[in-house]
Amino acid sequence: MKRRSGYIWIIAGIALALLAGLAAMWVILRLAPATMQPAELVPEIDVVVAAHFIPLRRLIGHDDVKVQSIPSDVVPENAALSEEQVVGRLALVPFSPDEMILTNKVISPTGTGRQVGLLMDDDQVAMAFPAKDLMSRSHLLQTGDKVDILFSIPVGAADEQGGRLVTFNSLQNVEIAMIVYEGDVDTLEGIEAAVRSANPLSIVFALDPQDALVLKHLQDREGIVSLVLRAPGAPERFTTEPVDIQYLMDRYQMRIPVFP
Repeated sequence: MKRRSGYIWIIAGIALALLAGLAAMWVILRLAPATMQPAELVPEIDVVVAAHFIPLRRLIGHDDVKVQSIPSDVVPENAALSEEQVVGRLALVPFSPDEMILTNKVISPTGTGRQVGLLMDDDQVAMAFPAKDLMSRSHLLQTGDKVDILFSIPVGAADEQGGRLVTFNSLQNVEIAMIVYEGDVDTLEGIEAAVRSANPLSIVFALDPQDALVLKHLQDREGIVSLVLRAPGAPERFTTEPVDIQYLMDRYQMRIPVFP
């Protein structure tokens, strides 16, 4: 009798184990379709990204950017969605390759005074200078260029009529913060159109405050100004010597002719 009772308990245990296994399998089969379904796809959106490294204050051209598809859930509201929102504007921050370009991180190169301030260091001031020199009128300069400012002024004793004309390098490695044109030039196409059809009105320099005073004084002296363009990445200070008629005579061994 005891042996039969033991068999009954064994059979009951096996039955319970089978029922538990069947229940577990039913739960797994019920949950499997949900877990095996692919994750919901996030739609992508085309945004403008940097095609390569774009340095600070770079005038962005077509070759500097490209369009790339990005999941929409990681695209901020101020991301540039077309090249027209970026090309022809200045970078307020450096952009790494494939970094999304945000519309609040670029600025028009011919914007307002407040915008010019964003392009300068804290220890600089902006000074507008008439665009009357040959380089400016020939449209060979653009925002972000570094230039040297050459001046020719008459120097001599107070009683000397007119004085002797001296030419010297007054300021070196000066950055052009903005070039002001006539008309609407908020895009690169607008700038190119202005270059073809209109002369620039003024060049805005980002200057050390003391250098701004020097430039103001030379301008008040009605000196003859010329701008010379520096090669990109050439910040060194050049050693130059002022040039006057005596310098030219010594350099080229000229002699004043003596007539009998």
